[in-house]
Amino acid sequence: MLVLVLLLAAPTALPPPTPPAGLACVAKHYAITAKHVDGAWFAELADGTRVPWDDGKTKTHEERLATPDVQDIFYLPYPTGEIVPVTEEGRDPGGVRVEPILRATYGASAKAVEAKLVPVDFAGKTLRVHVLAKPAFEAAGKRVAAVVKADPAAAKFLEGMGGTFNWRTVAGTTRASSHSFGVSLDLNPSLGDYWRWSKNPAWTNRVPAALVAAFEAEGFVWGGRWQRYDTMHVEWRPELFCE
Repeated sequence: MLVLVLLLAAPTALPPPTPPAGLACVAKHYAITAKHVDGAWFAELADGTRVPWDDGKTKTHEERLATPDVQDIFYLPYPTGEIVPVTEEGRDPGGVRVEPILRATYGASAKAVEAKLVPVDFAGKTLRVHVLAKPAFEAAGKRVAAVVKADPAAAKFLEGMGGTFNWRTVAGTTRASSHSFGVSLDLNPSLGDYWRWSKNPAWTNRVPAALVAAFEAEGFVWGGRWQRYDTMHVEWRPELFCE
């Protein structure tokens, strides 16, 4: 009698799933871990809280601002290069912030953030910024100094700059301002244009393109790219500049 022996190969282990590019970039720059659970991706905080990558909801722009998932951060790609007027309603690239991720990364209270503030030389001026943002501010400061050297008239935008840290909400909302985390800077307010202050609702700007480019080259978004413009405002958002 002929006996056939069948050799069964051991099943090949499937490679771990790859997180969405945006989530991987957030995990690179913030205090979260990309987690795949029951077929869905999450940003998991150190305390085990999970923020969904995609909550599956169809949202208006206001809803994205108020109750974002992580994917909403990237809903509008952040543009660089030429400065053009922004007229499309709700076009605020970089305006969506996931507050639990910011709190987990920078500090969940004013006291916690203040404990992480360090001095930084920014184009000859001393600022206090979050220690995690210090390298970006230093690098941007060197670029800004070069802009001022080439065009001394640009120096006026560095006069009377607003503080980097101010534990507060975004005007007219209950959402935390990025200033609460020591990662933002307001250029000279007297030369800035802000949609809430303006008697003319149309987009306007006086900040030179070279200054904007200096910040964007180091991962800062500029409020002049927003339909609800705030041209004095720059904010370190490295996840929006991932390749």
